[in-house]
Amino acid sequence: MIACSPEDIPAVSFNQDTYTVSRDGGELIIPVLSTGIDNVTIYYPNGDMWEVDTQTGDMIPAQGWIKLVKVINDYNTRALAQWTSGLKLEIAPNNTDHERSATITVRSFNTEATVTVKQGF
Repeated sequence: MIACSPEDIPAVSFNQDTYTVSRDGGELIIPVLSTGIDNVTIYYPNGDMWEVDTQTGDMIPAQGWIKLVKVINDYNTRALAQWTSGLKLEIAPNNTDHERSATITVRSFNTEATVTVKQGF
C-alpha cells in the first residue's frame, strides 16, 4: 500500500485572475499549476455563445472567439504528479463594437479553477 504525502492532493490554480488581449487577437498561453488537467471549458457570457438568424430569430451555437489549441504538459514525478502546464489559446480578432470576455474553467480530479480572458474593441 502506498500512501500519498500531504502535498499530493488534487489542485489547480492560475497565476492571475484575468488576462487581457488586444482587439487584434493572436496567441495566448496561460500558465496553470495543477495535478493534471482533466477538462477545459470555455464559457462566453452576454450572448456570445449564440449567433442569431436575423430573419427567423433562430439561435445557432457560435464557434466562439477563443480556440483551445492544446494543453502543454511538463511534469515531474511524485505519487500524484504536479504539472506546470499551460493552455495555448488562439484568440480571434474582435470586430465587434464592445469588449468581450470569456471564463475558462480547468478541472483537475475533483477540483477546478477559473480565469477570465478579456478582449478590447
